Amino acid sequence: MDLLTIAGTVKGQIELPTALFDQKGKKGLVWESVKCYLANQRQGNASTKTRAEVSGTGKKPHRQKHTGHSRHGSRRSPIFVGGGIAWGAKPRDYSYSLPKKLRRQSLALALTARREEQAVTVVEDFELPEPKTREMAKLLGGLNLGGRVLLLTDVVSESMKRASRNISHLTVRAAVAVSTHDVVSHDRIVLTESGLKRLAEMAA
Repeated sequence: MDLLTIAGTVKGQIELPTALFDQKGKKGLVWESVKCYLANQRQGNASTKTRAEVSGTGKKPHRQKHTGHSRHGSRRSPIFVGGGIAWGAKPRDYSYSLPKKLRRQSLALALTARREEQAVTVVEDFELPEPKTREMAKLLGGLNLGGRVLLLTDVVSESMKRASRNISHLTVRAAVAVSTHDVVSHDRIVLTESGLKRLAEMAA
């Protein structure tokens, strides 16, 4: 595919590794990988109180017989307002992991889908003249990119972090840290030459 300069002109041609951008497989793997990613982001700190933990009297609400009411032994029962919660949420760990081969395959399937949608762009390596938002915005404007953009590079420099943090539709990632969720949750994938090389090394 075309290798672009940061001004958006064609600099030459570059070969995309087939191990990442020309893969076939079950698309359910992409779903499984995204589900795992989202589960691992959960804090799992939801907590409710049981009937043993809520505050309230221990007195029997009314006598056992001859009232016309059903039998009750505590106001802290889940059936009363202000009572405990039956089978409520408790703090727990939702995280789990997938095998490395499955993670790599799901990433390759996601990248392949993005390439088929013509949503992948490769640009030359660049350094921003200043760590300013306007410099990064100028670069995105030169490449004529719209929607949510994922920029993958070999190393995310401090100037690149500072220049991109105020652009809400741009995410900058090191290629080694990219996930399937990153790929499917953005409209455009932009790779620098060094970022593409690092991705190819990971897939080898």
